[in-house]
Amino acid sequence: MLNVIKNYFITMSLSSLLICQCDSYEFGDANSDNNIDVVDIILSVDYILSSDEFNPLIDLNSDNMNNIFDIIILVERILSPFEMDVQFIDINFNYSDLFVSWSKTEDASFSKYNIYYSNFINNEEILLYTTDNIIDTSIVLNNIILNEQNYFYIGLRDITGCELKTQQTIYDLPFKHYLVGDNGQVEYTEFNINDFKPSSECMGCHEDHYNEWFSSNHSYATKSPLFFSCKEQVKNNYPNAGEKFCMQCHSPVSYLTGEDTSLYETVEDFQNSNLDEVIKDGIGCDICHTITGLSQTVYTEDNLFANAEYKMYPLGNIKFGSIQEPEENSFHASYYLPTYKSSQMCLPCHDLVIRDVEAEITFTEWSRIPGFSMFDGVSCQDCHMPLKENGYHSHKFVGVDIDLSIPVDQNEMFNDVKELLETSATISFGILENSIVDSVLPGTLLTIPVTIESHTAHSLPSGTSFNRQVWVELIILNNDEIIFESGKVASGEQLEFSDSNLLFFSTFLYDNQGSITQNVTDTYSMVNNSLLAYGTRYANYEKMISNDLTGELNVIARLLFRPFDPEFILEHHPEFFGNLPIYEISAITKNIILE
Repeated sequence: MLNVIKNYFITMSLSSLLICQCDSYEFGDANSDNNIDVVDIILSVDYILSSDEFNPLIDLNSDNMNNIFDIIILVERILSPFEMDVQFIDINFNYSDLFVSWSKTEDASFSKYNIYYSNFINNEEILLYTTDNIIDTSIVLNNIILNEQNYFYIGLRDITGCELKTQQTIYDLPFKHYLVGDNGQVEYTEFNINDFKPSSECMGCHEDHYNEWFSSNHSYATKSPLFFSCKEQVKNNYPNAGEKFCMQCHSPVSYLTGEDTSLYETVEDFQNSNLDEVIKDGIGCDICHTITGLSQTVYTEDNLFANAEYKMYPLGNIKFGSIQEPEENSFHASYYLPTYKSSQMCLPCHDLVIRDVEAEITFTEWSRIPGFSMFDGVSCQDCHMPLKENGYHSHKFVGVDIDLSIPVDQNEMFNDVKELLETSATISFGILENSIVDSVLPGTLLTIPVTIESHTAHSLPSGTSFNRQVWVELIILNNDEIIFESGKVASGEQLEFSDSNLLFFSTFLYDNQGSITQNVTDTYSMVNNSLLAYGTRYANYEKMISNDLTGELNVIARLLFRPFDPEFILEHHPEFFGNLPIYEISAITKNIILE
C-alpha cells in the first residue's frame, strides 16, 4: 500500500514542479540538501518501509511516529509551496512600551510567528517575540529601548521548520510633524511654543552645562549683531523667503511653530521683544535634547525657500541624550540614544547646498573621509564637546566664532577657540624628502620648502568658509631686518592677494553676475581653495640672497586664522573691527647660516 501511495505522490510531485525553497529545515529534508522535493519523499517512504526505528527528521506531524501521515504532509507541502502572506499592520512606541500587530497567515502548514528587530547602530538580529498561536497577531512588549532608526521583520515558519521573512520595515522613533509649503512657509505644524522649555529652567540641575551653553555660539545664534545684519540683508534681497531661510537654523522653534520674527530687525529688538524665551534662546537645550530622528542636509532651490527637516519629540517630558544609564530625577524622564555621539546630530544646520552649490557643508566634508560615515570616526562631538574630568561633555560647542562686540582680552571664549585651532593643523619646513638647508651662500637662491598638514576631520576653514581666512605668514630676517615677507598683516589689514607667494585657504562664492559675494544666499558658483580634511598642502618660497648680507637668516613661518574677512566686518559692523582676532594655529622657525 505504501509503495502505491509512494508512486502516486511521486508522480504528482514531479508533475507539479513546485518545490519549497528555504535556507534550512528541521523536518522533512531526509537527504539534508536544504531542499524539500521528491527525493525526500522517496527516502522517507523507504525509511518507513525498511526500518522500525523512529526518525524525528521525518516526523512532520510531531506524533513521535513515522507513518503515511508524515508522507501526506510532506507531499502537501511540496504541492503547496510555502509563501510569505503576512505583513505588519501597525508598530507603535511610547518610549517604554512597544505595540506590534500583523496580519494572520492563511497557510495551513503554519507553525510559528517570529518578530525580529535590529537597528542601524549594530544591525544585530534580535528575536523579540515568538508564538505558535495562529490567531495571535499582536503583542505589547514592556520596557523596550529602541534607537533612532529601527528595523522590524516577521518570520513565518511552517511545519518543516522552514522560515520565510518579510522585508525589513523601517520604524523611526515618534516625532512631531509639520508641513512646509511650496512657498517656504509652515502651513501645518503639530509643534507649539509650550512644547519647549527655556534653557534657564535647566540651570537648577545643570548649572555648568547651562553656563557653558550660555557662552556658546548655540546661544549666540540669536544674540549676534552680525547675524541680524546679514538676516536683514537676505530679507531685503528675498522678501518672501529670507526670514525663514535664516531662522530655520538660528531659531528652530520659531521656524517649527510658524512664529513670525520678521518684525525684529536688530538683536536688541529681538531680545527685548515679547517673543517667548525659547525663541530668544536660539539653539537652546530643548532643540538638541528633544531630537529623536536623523535629519538631512538642507538643499535650497533658487527660490531660497526654507525646508530644514527636524525630527523632534518634545512630549512626555522626555530628554534624550548620550548617557546610557541616566540618573532618575523628578523633573524629567531621560532616554539614551546612541546617535547623540554621532556627527549626524549636527544636521541639518551644518550642511547647506544652495542652487546645487556645496556652500556650507561641514558634515559632508566629514562624511567623505573614507570610513568615517560608516564607522563614525572622529565625531563632531569628540572635538567640539570633549569629555571633561567630571565625566560630562563640554557644552561650550567651541568652534571658531566669538562675540566680536567684546574686546579680545575680555572674551572668555578666545582661549577656548585658540586651543582648538592649535590642534587643527601644523606647519613644517620641508616637502617630502626635500628639507630646508642649514646654510646658504650670499648671491644664491634660497628655497624654503613648507608643508601644511591638516589634523581636522573637515575642511579648514569650514562652515561659512567664504567669510573666513587661513593663510601662511612667512618672514625672512637678517639682523632683525625683514628681507622677505608674505602674508604679514596687522589685525585689521586685508591680505595682499596680488602676492604670488601668498598661500591662502578659503572658498570663494560667486553671484549670478560672476562677482565674488560673501552672502551665501547669492551663491551661483563656488571655487574651493580650502585645506581638505586631513589634507596636505605644499609650497616653495624662493628668495635671492644679496651678496652684502652677513651673519645668519632667521626664517619664521606661521599658519594663521581669522574668523572673518575684515571687509565683511566693515560692511556689517565696523564698530567690531578692532576686536577681530588673528589666531596662530602653528609656527616654526629656522636659523640659516650665511657662508
